[in-house]
Amino acid sequence: MPHSSDGNPAPESGSGDGRRVDRRVQRTREGLHHALLDLILEKRYDKITVQDIIDRANVGRSTFYAHFLDKEDLLEQGLRQIGQQLHQSMAERSDDGPEGGGEADSILNSHVFFVHAYANRDLYRAMISGGGGDFLLDTGRKHFTAGLEAHLSERVATGGKQEIPTAVVARYLAGAMMSILTWWLAEDMPYPPETINAMYESLARPSLEALR
Repeated sequence: MPHSSDGNPAPESGSGDGRRVDRRVQRTREGLHHALLDLILEKRYDKITVQDIIDRANVGRSTFYAHFLDKEDLLEQGLRQIGQQLHQSMAERSDDGPEGGGEADSILNSHVFFVHAYANRDLYRAMISGGGGDFLLDTGRKHFTAGLEAHLSERVATGGKQEIPTAVVARYLAGAMMSILTWWLAEDMPYPPETINAMYESLARPSLEALR
């Protein structure tokens, strides 16, 4: 049953009311996501409590638990949305053609990932250094692997016998991506997104040969 922003069941009536309830639910969820992200920039993730989040979002505890199991569930769903946005950006960039990239870039579109990390570097750094690094990396790796595997399956020809299954290559490349990201952030991003992406592409290219 949908809940209003005060945690009480929302009235069920005509389709117009239903659309208002849907928008209210979306606003509540977005408000909780933003509250968590704001707090991550201010204090360690492992020190943030559900009470901190609902105080910042100005909602009741029952409202929070009507949408999320705990703060990890809130963060994971937020990361899932980011992953979906990245996958969509990769698909759109593939349709437009590679922008100065080589063969690896035309398949991986990894440039999108590094640009996003650079644009949100304060959040990424806060997560990794603030007690949420393992959760961020594990969750990010999981969603990035799933998106990369789907992307590779769409872009790589299926004819012939592959040396290594797509699923294995996707996990290898995702692990490398997250490792490079961690180092890049820890070193205060000594290279711009385009340069670190070019390095990643060079390292990834031999692995992509296994998909031929």
